[in-house]
Amino acid sequence: MAFISSCGSKKGSIVAARDAFQKKEYFISGDNYRKVYSSTKNKQEKIESANKAAECYWLMNDMKNAENWYRKAIKIDKGNTDNQLRLAKTLKNNQKFEEAIVEFKVYQKMTPENGEMVERQIKGCENALKWKNDKTRYLVENVKGLNTRWEDFAPQYFKKDQIYFTSDREKGVSGNKMYGWTGNSYTDLYTSTYKVDRKNKDNITYQLPVLVDKNKLNGPLNDGAIAFDNKFRTAYVTRCNYDNNLKGKSCRIYVSTLTGSEWSDPTTIGFSTDSFNCGQPTLTKDDQIMYFSSDMPGGFGGKDIWYVTYSKRGKTWGDPVNLGPIVNTEDDEVFPSIHDDGTLYFASNGHVGLGGTDIFMTTGSGTDWSEPINMKSPINSHGDDFAIILDKDKESGYFSSNRDGGKGQDDIYRFHMTPLVFTLSGVVRNAKTKALMPNATITITSSNDTGKFVLKTDQAGSYKLVLKTKTDYELFASRQMFYDSKTEEKTTVGLEVSTDLVQDFELGSLGLETFTLRGILYDLDQATIRPDAAKVLDSLIVVLNKYPSLKIELGSHTDCRADSLYNIGLSQRRADSAVAYLITHGVDSARLVSVGYGENMLEVTECACEGPNEREQGLRCTEAQHQLNRRTTVKVLDIYWEKPKPIEAAPAPTPQRGTPRPPAGRPAPRR
Repeated sequence: MAFISSCGSKKGSIVAARDAFQKKEYFISGDNYRKVYSSTKNKQEKIESANKAAECYWLMNDMKNAENWYRKAIKIDKGNTDNQLRLAKTLKNNQKFEEAIVEFKVYQKMTPENGEMVERQIKGCENALKWKNDKTRYLVENVKGLNTRWEDFAPQYFKKDQIYFTSDREKGVSGNKMYGWTGNSYTDLYTSTYKVDRKNKDNITYQLPVLVDKNKLNGPLNDGAIAFDNKFRTAYVTRCNYDNNLKGKSCRIYVSTLTGSEWSDPTTIGFSTDSFNCGQPTLTKDDQIMYFSSDMPGGFGGKDIWYVTYSKRGKTWGDPVNLGPIVNTEDDEVFPSIHDDGTLYFASNGHVGLGGTDIFMTTGSGTDWSEPINMKSPINSHGDDFAIILDKDKESGYFSSNRDGGKGQDDIYRFHMTPLVFTLSGVVRNAKTKALMPNATITITSSNDTGKFVLKTDQAGSYKLVLKTKTDYELFASRQMFYDSKTEEKTTVGLEVSTDLVQDFELGSLGLETFTLRGILYDLDQATIRPDAAKVLDSLIVVLNKYPSLKIELGSHTDCRADSLYNIGLSQRRADSAVAYLITHGVDSARLVSVGYGENMLEVTECACEGPNEREQGLRCTEAQHQLNRRTTVKVLDIYWEKPKPIEAAPAPTPQRGTPRPPAGRPAPRR
């Protein structure tokens, strides 16, 4: 009667609105309150209508309309702290993070005792602004083959090629009967068989979803959020509103067993009574622990995650235990999902999140759990993200969300991870000139390999390689004629997204381009290599062997006595003898050039030569000074010399037809 009168009245009915709200028929109640607000002149009715209309939209999870109505409610019911908090939360849910922070701070001033909770909410807004452009490995796509314009959510694997999920689409078991809370039909369980492409595991086709057994798991009211044991013979399903004395109120966990292709009539589990809501079960791999969400007494507020342990002897579930304050908050923690490796996933609007409910992960057992980690975007969005399940390798799975761009209200999404790709690149430069250095060597060792591997820089002086995951690396650059760079460290340990690492190097020159080698001295008017000079040349051989790309000039000199032309010849003989010494000790002659400079480049110039025929008369040099002038010096001509490749002999010409050949045993005639 209330529903009929509300649909037919443009003014709405405050009585019908209150009655529907009491029955949790929020769709009907909100419609009536909205109409009453627009038509009534009674101040108290207007305040009540604004407050309750906003709350109805909030409970229906219609955050855009909820934001609008909480703004109206705050204007006419100033000082209402509940409305102020809800307004801030709807703004956050609607991605208006800066505005939400302002409204949360207003609420914080109104209720200083809630400062810790407010700080978490503000932190969530700040993180949302920071994380929205962060990259993750996840790629998310709407599973259009499973979704409708209604609510489709809570996917669950069944055997190897089926998915069960919950939906309130039309033409379910209840027909077109409307559920007053949402304005949609009642929820039912559906199943779809899927096929994975062998060549591309991310290419999946889904058959048209069909209702699960209408007479057993699905009834005329709300059925959904199912879990299975590891043999898929026992189902634990959430059913709501089936208690006649509390119709429209409680949700409980029911159990059903599969015989052949038929499920048994669901029966309630002992700990799930009709005095509180209980649902969304998930089982550990060994079926010995069940996690679920409930607002039973003893929690931290709203809905919490609890667990029970199965007794094999008594074949019953034990008493529920709350997971504790690390996981649970004063708000809602719902839709737990335990992975085979023990990681617990759940949805929460109490932890630091991006929007409505976000998906979190934690590890532990009993009441000892790690701090929950937000799975970030794109798994989480500004809307409600919940009910996640993951494949065994945790590289892919499904979850539910009412984010923008979906096909309906709540939709089922599939995600998979892109492969992790790590690269390391950089350039090698001359430390002094900053010029790029081609053909430099990069030597790399890793924590996962016992050996070393090397690569060369290209003509642009750059290098690039692909790195392994979870590996530490050490590397340095080197090149002939330069000091090795210092050893640098890079790692892919802890990196969760594909990353291009960069490491540049600078190499300092050994200074051999202009080095001076002293001690190759000669006796007066002699070109033979003395023993002391041989030792110096031996040290030069060591350098030449270490740096095979070095090409040098050996330049010999005389003192200023004797004729200058004679000294040119003498110095050339000295240079030739030094070169001959190096060649006899294995140095390639192509790397050596001998030049005689005579007396044109004296080492000691502060005294002039004696004698009337030698330049100007002046001070006489001592014999020791003359000795310093009788020397051979080394000059670097090329630090990148390469030995010429041998020229292959040209093949003998093929005789042309008609060309006379000489008789055997006779030489060809000369021409």
